[in-house]
Amino acid sequence: MATTNIELDIENMTGVSDADNQFIISAQKFVASSVPKTLLKWASSLTNPSSHGGNTSQGTSVVVPIGTDKILSVSRNGFSAEEVPYNMKGFIANSSSLHLATNTYPKYYLDNAVTNKGVIVSVKPVPTDSETARVLYVDYSKIDDNCDLRNAIINYASSREFTALAASSTFPSMSWGKESPPNFTPPTLQQPDWADVENWITTEEDSEMLNSRINAIQSQISEYTARLQSAQAEFNSELQDYQSRLNETVQLNQGQIAQWQAENGVKLNHYLQMSSQHYNWAVTEIKTYIENNTKTLDKVMELQRGK
Repeated sequence: MATTNIELDIENMTGVSDADNQFIISAQKFVASSVPKTLLKWASSLTNPSSHGGNTSQGTSVVVPIGTDKILSVSRNGFSAEEVPYNMKGFIANSSSLHLATNTYPKYYLDNAVTNKGVIVSVKPVPTDSETARVLYVDYSKIDDNCDLRNAIINYASSREFTALAASSTFPSMSWGKESPPNFTPPTLQQPDWADVENWITTEEDSEMLNSRINAIQSQISEYTARLQSAQAEFNSELQDYQSRLNETVQLNQGQIAQWQAENGVKLNHYLQMSSQHYNWAVTEIKTYIENNTKTLDKVMELQRGK
């Protein structure tokens, strides 16, 4: 179950200083799930009743320590157990049923109550301390340095490493400054006293005072118009200055992006291409293994039939 050489090969292939162990485990699981279990019998482990159940003391159900559907065989007290569908569980424990499991013809089913520790295998008749149940299953951790599938592990894990390298190519942060656009604040207009004007027209009927009041109002309006034009000119100047600074910032950011692309674009594309290439190589390794070993298995079965 050693992966020391696999780790070294991954590091040499990808350039990373320390191969990620989780990528190697993911690769082992990927390979185990991709290859038919009949071709992985060499990578098997047997449950121990004292640790995984299958007896009275530790629990009558067996918990396969690694969640997998790659169960190779189940036995009870040395007798091979037959798998039945989950909906048959009531029949194999019913003494009146033709499907009743016996000591010499035990049966099992996969319990739907899967725990985070693994798959639960329920065996009938119920195992005891003297008549224990055991499960032989594909153990992905045994797909290691000393197996024909090691290159599939190396390539799949290397694919993950290259993907991680691509993701670590940090895009430069853009600086937009802290300034806000200018705000236009119009000057305050003192409201003309139109009631006073109305008074001199209708009540006092004094044309001289009326003209004086109108001239004062016109002076107020002229002063306001001058101050409004001045405020507009000041705002336009501030706006032009802000737009100029904004354009400089945009050009600066565009320059940073162009520089980053020049420095990292080729490297990023390389990482992504290598990730895809190594994944495809891993799949090819698995297909080749399946094809070669299926042919070998067929020849063995043909020879056995010839006998």
